[in-house]
Amino acid sequence: MDNEKTLQLELGDQRIPFLVGRTATARSPHTERDLSELHGWVTTADPQVHEWLTKALQTLDTRAVRAWDEQDEFAGRWSISWNSYAESDDEHLYTLILSEDEELSLSALVLEGIELHPYEYREEFSGDELTIWAKLVGSKAGVLRLRALLKTRDSFSVVRRGINDTPRQMRFGVAEWSEHEGRIKYRVVLVDAGAELAEHPEVVRIEEANTRAALSYYMGLVDRLTDL
Repeated sequence: MDNEKTLQLELGDQRIPFLVGRTATARSPHTERDLSELHGWVTTADPQVHEWLTKALQTLDTRAVRAWDEQDEFAGRWSISWNSYAESDDEHLYTLILSEDEELSLSALVLEGIELHPYEYREEFSGDELTIWAKLVGSKAGVLRLRALLKTRDSFSVVRRGINDTPRQMRFGVAEWSEHEGRIKYRVVLVDAGAELAEHPEVVRIEEANTRAALSYYMGLVDRLTDL
């Protein structure tokens, strides 16, 4: 075992000692940074702690946990990406892999040179495929340019500035448009250009329900704006 040390994992209002047996790295699909992985385990012979810990691990879902080192210094935020359980001689053993949590801080979403600033943003990878959910407010000029692009192409070059500056070719899975205080408000879902929409049921469901009405409203809205 290399780099063996103990961290205190903060689960709810309790801290649980986690013995690190091995460290590794994994490439982030979001930022392409190398992130740390900690392989180790938690043990307890206390049946009440065992019962509580089992429930705590089951309810974590994708939430990150905070960790503290042996000097009680903050040791980062970690996602529990895998865990298993075994019992021997009344001792409960939880084998865990902790993945370094990264904060995705988007400064701008750039579509074919059009810079947009979401007030809500989320992105998720499924394998190598990226899906983006965003709510944005744009200018009249930006909307007019998007209108022209929508008429001529199915996909856009997208840069997630602040997360990853490498352009990705993506398309709108769904787009909704409305007027808000003299500006244009967007709710968009973007998927990789090569993605099969059949594998994105949420996108397909919303697209079937909303796209025609949303784009029809959008075209009429922009036509009205050009007359201002």
